Amino acid sequence: MIRQWWSSQLWPFQTKRQGSARPHTPRWLVLVLLWTLLTTGLWAALTLPQPGQSGVFEVGRPSPRTIHAPRSVAYESAVLLAAERERAANRPENTVFDRDLGINQVQREKLNDLLAEITSIRTMAQLSQAEKIEAVVSLPEMDEEVADIEISETLAREIVMLDDEAWQRVRDQTIRMYERSLDRYDLELDERAIQLLQERWLPSWTSLLPEPQGNLVRFLTSSFLRVNTTIDQEETEQRKQQARDEVSAQEVQVQAGEVIVRDGEIVTEATIEKLTEAGALPQQLSWIGITGRGMLAALLALVLMLHLFFFQQEMAWQPRPLLVIILTVVGTALLARVSMPLWLEHPYVFPLALLALVLTVVFNAQIALVGAAVLSVIVGVIDSNTLSTAATLMFGSTVAVLSVRNAERSLTFLLSGVAIAAVTVLAQTAFWLSNPSSIVQVDQETFTMVMLYSSVNGGLSAILALGLFNLVGRAAGVVTPLQLMELAHPSQPLIRKLIHEAPGTYYHSVSVGNLAEAAAEAIGADALLLRVAAYYHDIGKTIRPFFFTDNQTGRENVHNDLDPRTSAEIIVDHVREGVKMAQDARLPQPIIDFISTHHGTHTIQHFYQLALQQEDTVDISDFRYPGPIPWTREQGILMLADSVEATVRSKAQSGKLVPKRAAEHKQLPSGMQTIDDLVSSIIADRVQSGQLDHAPLTLHDIVLIRQAFITSLQGIYHPRVEYAPQLVRAT
Repeated sequence: MIRQWWSSQLWPFQTKRQGSARPHTPRWLVLVLLWTLLTTGLWAALTLPQPGQSGVFEVGRPSPRTIHAPRSVAYESAVLLAAERERAANRPENTVFDRDLGINQVQREKLNDLLAEITSIRTMAQLSQAEKIEAVVSLPEMDEEVADIEISETLAREIVMLDDEAWQRVRDQTIRMYERSLDRYDLELDERAIQLLQERWLPSWTSLLPEPQGNLVRFLTSSFLRVNTTIDQEETEQRKQQARDEVSAQEVQVQAGEVIVRDGEIVTEATIEKLTEAGALPQQLSWIGITGRGMLAALLALVLMLHLFFFQQEMAWQPRPLLVIILTVVGTALLARVSMPLWLEHPYVFPLALLALVLTVVFNAQIALVGAAVLSVIVGVIDSNTLSTAATLMFGSTVAVLSVRNAERSLTFLLSGVAIAAVTVLAQTAFWLSNPSSIVQVDQETFTMVMLYSSVNGGLSAILALGLFNLVGRAAGVVTPLQLMELAHPSQPLIRKLIHEAPGTYYHSVSVGNLAEAAAEAIGADALLLRVAAYYHDIGKTIRPFFFTDNQTGRENVHNDLDPRTSAEIIVDHVREGVKMAQDARLPQPIIDFISTHHGTHTIQHFYQLALQQEDTVDISDFRYPGPIPWTREQGILMLADSVEATVRSKAQSGKLVPKRAAEHKQLPSGMQTIDDLVSSIIADRVQSGQLDHAPLTLHDIVLIRQAFITSLQGIYHPRVEYAPQLVRAT
């Protein structure tokens, strides 16, 4: 009985390529760790902030996206009402001033008195220059009317040092600048007016005066400018409040489909209010929202992991391809999160079908469909829980899987891109027409944009998939159909070497490929992989081709002159040599695995029995192939096909193969067998010897494989019609 490969619970990973079981991390723990990795990646894709947008609309910052109103609504705007009230309150007529124009005359008289006193000090001949400077500095202390003015020693020196003509010019210009300053603001000076006079107008008006005259004029003029106009706060506030009360409510109408805010527009409080009232304001995730998205990520990750566990059993226990699948899904989700701001108005342009194409070509259609379904939900949630986006991307991914599932040419990817674009157009058009409230109107321009962005989706998916599937396949250790088609070409160096140096082995390999392909098609295994693996499984025989019966046509068997142990060692070496040759040629690892497992750990019975006859003690391990035994369905099929083809051909060449019809009517001589019995005995031997213990083949699979072998072999070794001898008439 075949042991079910996955039946035992929590048993450790086996290092099957070495033919032994070594304890590693328990399977359940590995699955939990990978599920955790997948959940974390999807959670991050659902919650991380997107580049170029904060996730919330902030007043005073550019809008991160364009938003249309999802529904019509009418409301009284509190924001607009407050703004209108402030505009009404701030009208100039509501400001009441208190004016004291007599201040101007008082300051003018003080200025004249100061200038007169300075002139008097300058004309005192009995004072020295230093005493004159000291007298000018002390003027504010001696005259209460100018006590608020501070004359520095530097300014006093400049005043005293001027000649009479220059000082007279300073006096005249000071009086003139003071009058001009009053005229500039119609005699009404407030703090702002004085500030402008000191910082802007006086420097401008005195710019043509030589220094230090200009500096003295500015100092003396600005020192006597005083505020004479103030606001009556109480009366002004009463008028403003009255103006506010007179403003009526501000009605706002929003139509469904109306653009509330465009990408890049500065967000205002009115924008936030309109988005809120229309139900279109994107909400920042709270801890509850983050937790909810974490639960969604965990459920989606669980769906994918359960699918792999129950329906992809061969792959579910191989960490390398499983990790690549998870990283590919997570990477695509994160890419969606990062790139969605680039096409927020057309989210269906995201090339999710790229994932479906790559997973289909590298793994299989089932994994691709489940992965695409998970990511469609993720992208839909990222796009504000939009069903149309999720459904459209899922439709595109489905047609991608169906169109590329048997891809053996690069052109298939381009045709898939066209199919993806067409389905995306149809899906978006269906959603577009079924929900007219989400658009302003049905027009040619909108439909053209749908076609354009759908084409971008299909083109990106096809082009990127064509460039990435080989990288993903190599990372997962999986050989893709396109690689297999290249490897199957007769121009490949190892196949050319096999054809020229071991032609018998080459034709044996082709026959094995035919048998294996038929069996694979019968049970749904990878037929192309098996055919290509069959071409390479015996390349090690090219090292010593004439030591194998395949290539001994017309030659004496060289093993007749060798002892059994040496012969067995030479036979066994073709597996080791084949692995080395494949590694040197950089063949994909799955092909190398076929070479190492196609004999498993089976015993070379012929030489083992000879050794038992010739020697007293024999170590059976000297007559075993190195293994390991097969651990995939395809490897198990190749082992059976190799054994069946070689044995049936040998029986047929020795004349010991009889038709089944003949065996039903008479007793068969010793050594004679039918194809049915021969195939059944070979398969039973491999099963009973444990060579298929790790291959996930069911008993039903074995029955189908046996029947496929028999059908193919009967087509090759069918009995010939015996024609009557031709008679020659005498003429």
